[in-house]
Amino acid sequence: ETMGQAAEGLLPEVRAGAQAMGDDEEMLNDLVKEQRLEMTLPKAKELQQYAEEIVFLAKKNTPYHDGLVESMLTSPESRRILYERMVPRYTDRMFHFTRVLNHFKYRFRDSAPMATIEYVDRPGELRPANPVGAARDQFVAAEFLATRRGRRKHAGEVERMLGRKNPAHVPLDEGVLERCRFECRKLGVGGAVLGEAWALERRGEGVPAAAGRKRSAAAPKEE
Repeated sequence: ETMGQAAEGLLPEVRAGAQAMGDDEEMLNDLVKEQRLEMTLPKAKELQQYAEEIVFLAKKNTPYHDGLVESMLTSPESRRILYERMVPRYTDRMFHFTRVLNHFKYRFRDSAPMATIEYVDRPGELRPANPVGAARDQFVAAEFLATRRGRRKHAGEVERMLGRKNPAHVPLDEGVLERCRFECRKLGVGGAVLGEAWALERRGEGVPAAAGRKRSAAAPKEE
């Protein structure tokens, strides 16, 4: 078998691979433009990794990563949408920019399972995504104060929220914070005491005895 015959035998496979790559690029451009596409479930799961990657690379904001984005998104309109709309939208979201929803129905001609892939955190999405950043803090506080189940579920997260030294990092008003501290005291969560101590320190009123004992116990002993 000569080299020419071997190359000729590989040509159909190379051609099929190039065609599949071109189809993926086309669907990726369409997904960025439309923000939602309906396709078969295997194709949606395959496309999801590229849809996540372009947002992750675009947020890096370096010439190298911009070149990678340009190699994946061939449409100038898609790149404009990515940098002007999607990168600011996902400033606080580190990952999980997309979702795949299984329709649990099948295409008539070949019985392929159908699904929808879409970008989250936008108007008109099929269901709201889990909030992040300041919206997450407000959501957790509302769930924590609403029901006993919410208090049991989000007690640890509220404790970490109240334990922040910088009050500017907690996007809640003082009334909501006081209610959270009160509920935490009822549950015996330590973050409420620490939050009270730091609030009193900022006002210059000293540290409560319980908080002082907790902080001194947490500090390492000096030899």
